[in-house]
Amino acid sequence: MRLASLNPNYINELLKLEEQMYWQSPKWKDLWQKEAKAKFRAFIKDYLTNLPQGCFGLIENKELLGAMFLTKTSKLKPIPYLHKVSRYFEKEGEIAYVSFFVVKKGKREFEIAQKLYDQAEKVAFFKLKCKTIAVVIYSSPLELKTLQAHNYKKLEKQFKWEIYPGKKVPCNIYYKEGNQSSLRI
Repeated sequence: MRLASLNPNYINELLKLEEQMYWQSPKWKDLWQKEAKAKFRAFIKDYLTNLPQGCFGLIENKELLGAMFLTKTSKLKPIPYLHKVSRYFEKEGEIAYVSFFVVKKGKREFEIAQKLYDQAEKVAFFKLKCKTIAVVIYSSPLELKTLQAHNYKKLEKQFKWEIYPGKKVPCNIYYKEGNQSSLRI
């Protein structure tokens, strides 16, 4: 496995991982086919075009195994899942916010998630020069397990997160403050 910067050539692979990870239940599958896939295509393209320094993935044998997008902000609050980079990106923000996280389903998904979060901390603290990395979770057991393994803290307050336009769900915010002396590049 190797880490790679992502560009718009990965849009279709990212859409496939998004669909497999989050859009398989009967409740969501129909919405994906009708309209969500097109909205996610625009969202992914926006990030890969306008904030590529925050987008990276894991590749093995030319196959994308997982990916993560980070943006910079100044407040620990949920950002709508589908958003425009320009609306929430703050150049002077000190929080690296995980905007997108996908992992290929399978036996190695926890290993892939671990490697993505290892890289996220390096990108957040060294490349983006942030002091904190933050993640919003509604229902992502794999991501939650990974955050716990990486010693993320959970804010006590529960929030509402716009997971899809017009659809809000309860969520929690997890965060980790950078300790650059313990991180290796």
